[in-house]
Amino acid sequence: MQRKFTLLTIATLLTLAITSYLSPWWTLNRMRSAIDARDYDAFSSRVDYPSLHASFKSQMLANTRASNAHDNESILGAITEGIAGTLAGPMLDVVLGAPGVIEMINQGTPTITRAVISSAMTKVPAAAQAPVDLKATYRGWSRVAFRGAGAPEEDGSFILVRSGPWSWKLAEVEFPPVSGK
Repeated sequence: MQRKFTLLTIATLLTLAITSYLSPWWTLNRMRSAIDARDYDAFSSRVDYPSLHASFKSQMLANTRASNAHDNESILGAITEGIAGTLAGPMLDVVLGAPGVIEMINQGTPTITRAVISSAMTKVPAAAQAPVDLKATYRGWSRVAFRGAGAPEEDGSFILVRSGPWSWKLAEVEFPPVSGK
């Protein structure tokens, strides 16, 4: 009897560990299914839009600062940074809705392109482009990065953040570093 209880306990713990480990891939699968069905509510339930917006904005501003590092002392660098900071919020409000984020995922990288802007403005992701396969890698217990399977890591990644033992939300992005001019 003791041996059966021990085996049952081990099997249960192993099942819990495996399902917890595989849960980000399940989330990506559910996101992809929602994209295919054009079910924006189901897709949006797996996205933390305020966190995603903050992540995009902070990295856009950091990239603006890095690309203007040579103008650090000049008025032009300050003006550019001020304009970028002022326009980033409203622009991201438009682009980071479900259609824009879906289009970025279909591209495989967190890059704002014409297709993303068009999708965000029309509220419909482009149907002409077939979605790319996604590759996911753990970045610790509570973070998983994913991007297009063929996209190099330097192109940036989307970040799923654990929101429970088996649930994840798209909450961040990682942009590639910008080298100064």
